[in-house]
Amino acid sequence: MKLIYIAILIISVQLFSAIAVNSEENEKLNYKTEKVIVKTKKELKISEATGKISTRTGIPSLDKKIEDYKVNKIEPVFKQNNGDADLFEKLGMGRIYVFYFDTYNSKTVDKAVKDFSSESDVEFSEPVFIGEAAGKKELKLSFLPNDEMFSKQWYLNNEGQIAPTGRGNAKIGADINMVNAWDIEKGSEDIIVAILDSGIKDDHPDLRSRMWINKEEIPDNGIDDDDNGYIDDYKGWDFAYDDNTPTDGFGHGTNIASVIGCSTNNVIGFAGINQKSRLMNCKNLSSNNNGEYIWWAASVKYAVDNGAQIINMSEGGSDFSKTLKTAIDYATAKNVLVCAAMMNKGDDQDYYPASFKGVFAIGATDTDDNRCLRFTWGGGSCWGKHISVVAPGNKIYGLDYESITSYESMWSGTSQSTAIVSGIASLLLSQKPSRTAAEIKEIIISTAKDQVGDSREDKPGWDKYYGYGRVDAYSALTYGYMPVVTKKKEEVKVTEDDEQILSNGRKTEEEQRAKKVQKKDIDEDPIESNATTPEPSKRK
Repeated sequence: MKLIYIAILIISVQLFSAIAVNSEENEKLNYKTEKVIVKTKKELKISEATGKISTRTGIPSLDKKIEDYKVNKIEPVFKQNNGDADLFEKLGMGRIYVFYFDTYNSKTVDKAVKDFSSESDVEFSEPVFIGEAAGKKELKLSFLPNDEMFSKQWYLNNEGQIAPTGRGNAKIGADINMVNAWDIEKGSEDIIVAILDSGIKDDHPDLRSRMWINKEEIPDNGIDDDDNGYIDDYKGWDFAYDDNTPTDGFGHGTNIASVIGCSTNNVIGFAGINQKSRLMNCKNLSSNNNGEYIWWAASVKYAVDNGAQIINMSEGGSDFSKTLKTAIDYATAKNVLVCAAMMNKGDDQDYYPASFKGVFAIGATDTDDNRCLRFTWGGGSCWGKHISVVAPGNKIYGLDYESITSYESMWSGTSQSTAIVSGIASLLLSQKPSRTAAEIKEIIISTAKDQVGDSREDKPGWDKYYGYGRVDAYSALTYGYMPVVTKKKEEVKVTEDDEQILSNGRKTEEEQRAKKVQKKDIDEDPIESNATTPEPSKRK
């Protein structure tokens, strides 16, 4: 009997160890072990019995592999719904599927990807990669400003109130010049910014009036009224848990929403960069801060199809994915600006979607205008050949996802920098709705403040650490205009000539250099000219 007990104990220990090792392995993996992505050369057939995609394709060699890997379910990554049917077909989005099978072994996934990719009727196969949010919540600081909440938002109006991490003092004026920018443009309700993140606390008094509502959908009737493939998605969609309640799982998305579009001049809370735009809630991160690329891809298409003009993706992963790229290509082809975080590993590696062509890739600066070499929690702003611009990203206060009375929640990362750029982009679109995504990028790049950071890194023109410079909202909104500012900071008078907005700013390089001046203190009655427009051939 004793020997039996010992044997059972040994087996139990071995089994527990195997499970522990397997669990540890899965935690280290950057992809899911129970599914893979397969893009076929022909659309798969729908079963007449179930109405779902059949696991029997009618292609003998492919069916053999499906049987060998015990594929139990096949689902499309993208829904055609009410989007652009021609573009959907051109990009082959209807032929990208998720193959589900029962396995907890990464070697099986690796082998399956290789085997399916070798199939003549398959265009490509890849793992379901996992990415994460590009910001982390800070610990409460010993010092918290005791003024009204706006004083905490140093990135809008830096008066030296918050010190940088690990070095020196804050630099007065190292902000996006938002106070002056609001004299030019406060935003428009017609502009929709899609926030692809952990969800948003949409019932917060500082956000609830700003949330996008799908007016084509009748709430809670169990019917897909607008025929977009999502039932009762009147408040957006939760792609992580596949339901119509995109509530915030850990606070990251609520902070991002705070930066872009908090209600302003309502006594409580914080000030949003765009005071009027609508915020579309597309939850594509789980409660543990991770997100599958298929969630990200599907949420991009959803945002585009439902009217978003700007997509904020404060998230990223280290793996290139043709599936995610297809979704980004869909967005850019539809003239939607995608702003994405460079990420926070402090290296020059490629992270996606920021590294995809056409994406506006954003790095982070600290309260002293230098690149964030280290956030309070660690890490550092990434850099590299694809960086576009930088924006404040350290110690960014925002709303709390668990409370409507707490205003001490603070996050840091290129996530927050990305939200700032998305906010400025939405103001530019509010100012002139006919602007294209390319024009908005051009304006933000051309008016970014060059050589404001560490001179060892921040070189003239584009550099791999700061891109084209730190963004400036006021300069962007006055690009092509001649604003007049009084000493008493009275209303800025702008002479509008929409046809000249871009042409005035696109002078020859010699003319631009001749007219380029540095911003002076507002008490000296400044008139700031446009920054030099970099040569398009040098753009990344």
